[in-house]
This record gives sequence, C-alpha cells and structure tokens, in this order.
Amino acid sequence: MVEFGRVETLEKKTDYTRLIEEFGAQPITKEIVRFFKNKNKLLEYEFFFAHRGFDEYLKAYSRGEKVAVVSGRGPSYHMHLGHLIIFGFVKWLQDQLGAEVYIPLSDDEKYVFGKVRDLNEAYKYAIDNALDIAALGFNPNKTHMYISSRTDWVYSLSIELSRHLTYSTVRATFGLTDSTNAGVVFYAAVQAAHILMPTIIHGMPVVVPIAMDQDPYMRLTRDIAGKIRAFKPASIYSKYLRGLTGEPMSASNPETCIFTTDSPELVKKKVWNALTGGRATIREQKELGGEPSKCVVYEWLMIYKFNSMKEALEHANQCTSGQLLCGECKEMLSKTLIKILEDHNRKKNKVRNELQKFFDHKIDLSPK
Repeated sequence: MVEFGRVETLEKKTDYTRLIEEFGAQPITKEIVRFFKNKNKLLEYEFFFAHRGFDEYLKAYSRGEKVAVVSGRGPSYHMHLGHLIIFGFVKWLQDQLGAEVYIPLSDDEKYVFGKVRDLNEAYKYAIDNALDIAALGFNPNKTHMYISSRTDWVYSLSIELSRHLTYSTVRATFGLTDSTNAGVVFYAAVQAAHILMPTIIHGMPVVVPIAMDQDPYMRLTRDIAGKIRAFKPASIYSKYLRGLTGEPMSASNPETCIFTTDSPELVKKKVWNALTGGRATIREQKELGGEPSKCVVYEWLMIYKFNSMKEALEHANQCTSGQLLCGECKEMLSKTLIKILEDHNRKKNKVRNELQKFFDHKIDLSPK
C-alpha cells in the first residue's frame, strides 16, 4: 500500500515514526477509529496516523461535555486542494461530534514571517480563503472564523499566556536565531491563544487537526495549558499528500498543486505532467505492471476519487497486473478534480452572501 508523503525535504520531513518514538505522540488506535459510527476514509487509510490526547478529548465528549475543534489558515495566497483535506476532516468532526469549530485566519503570522507585503494583502486572501472553507458545508451556527489581527481578545489572551513562555524555550523549539524578528517569537503566544481560547473562555476541550510539522506549537501550547491548569488541547496529525511533481505542495511551486482557482485546462496540464509509477514503455507496463506505491496519481485518486480502502486496493491490483496504463489513471484524476472544482466553486459563489454569518466580527467582502 502507498505510504503517503514519503519525501525528504528540509521544510517538510515525513518521518512519521519519529513523531511517535521521539516526540511522544500516540498512534491512532482501532478503538479511536471505531468510536465514530460514520466512517472516514482518511482514518481507514491511516492518513491521520497519530495524536496527542485525542482519546481523553473523546472521553470528555462521551461524558456529555461540549467540545471544540480549532484549525487555522495562514492567508498568503489562494487555497489549493491539499489545504481542503484538513478542513474537510474538521467539517466531518463537526458533523460527528456537534463540535464548535474555531478557524483563526492568521494574517499576523503571515506578516511577521514575511509571506505577505502587509496586513491588507493578508486580509484579501483571508476573505477568499474563508469562502473556500465555508463552501465545504460548515454549520454557520457552530463555526467561528476570525481574522487574528482584527480580533480584540487575541492580543489580550496572547499577553496573558506569554508569561508562561520563555525566549529560550521558543528559540530552541523553532530553531530561531539572533536575527529573527520579535514578531516571530511572540507568535508562539498568539498561536497558543488561538488554540486555548475555547477552553479558557468557553470551558470546552479542544482538538486541533494538523500536519505533523505544526507539532512544536502543540507541544508548547500543551505545556502552557498544564501551567495554567487547563484541559490540555488534543491534536490529531495527518500525513502529507505529495505534490503532483513528487515534491511537497507549495504555492511557490504551482505545478505541485491544484488551486481552487485553476481552470479545467490548467488542471489537465498539471495532472498530465504528474509523477507516476509507470514503466518506461507500454509493453513493459502490460508485462510488468505499474508501481502504485511510487505513484502520485494513485495517491491523489485515493484521496479525491476512491471512497474506501477496498476500492483503492482493487485499482492498485489492476495497475500492478498491467491492466491499466498511466494515461487512463491521469484521465480519471483529471475528470475527478475538474468535477470537484466545479462543485466547489459553485458552492463558494453561493455562500458569498452568507459569509458574514461565519465570522465573529464585521468583514468587508470587497477589500481594497
């Protein structure tokens, strides 16, 4: 079976075992998967593979406590389909648990890390990103979006929590240097405020579905929660879906991903250039079969096309037996992604007039 995201880069290491063995995360157990009556293929695939405290969070829910989910977005460009995987899972958790969902749009983060020119640029992307997220079908009565720099409680709570962080801890955790600007250092407290607010202000246990590269923030925030005697936030970690070229998905390398703004023609072009596990010739493909374990197209079909492990394995067997050619799989993926984008953008346009209902503060839908 395919191992999602097996790529080695400085920015996005995918050593999943290390997160568990060295940093104390726990594997997702069959008991956790069975807890949910309605199954999720991302749990079946083990795409979400590890957690911190998710079992305790589910126990709190079973005791009748109201629970929350926090999942942020750093608005520095248009969203791509990889971003929507996490938010789709968040929406599923909302449906299964009746959870309150909090979505910080972290314009402050993108500014202090130099990913946008100014906060106004981040604001424009925040509104566009919020439309993409709302289009997934979140319940507006249980969904709370906010732009971090425009939300009063963020600063006051960040100040309170910053007393429980030391510079040496933040520096060691993130590998900061003497040239790192002060905003980056303080952002560790801001991120903690985003995560802990539902617990501190509303008394709700929190879970944060994230990619594993965000784990340092979770470790710091759980330490803070322990110091202030609050429920430690749970986290559930996803693996990476490789970009179409085999590299990590990145807005700075647009060939790696499918943006929600991509045209059908551009989708076809990107998919046709995607990395596969095919043989050098058609003859070899039919005689030897393909190698789905190396194939990005197959990974994407698992996420965006197939509905179960059974369906994914049947397709893999056809590939390894030489019954499928790479062009057939690329055509299947192209049609699937184009249909997903058509449906998504129709919903995005429809939710535009309702977007204010998802926000905890006033927004301008036509920022200058």
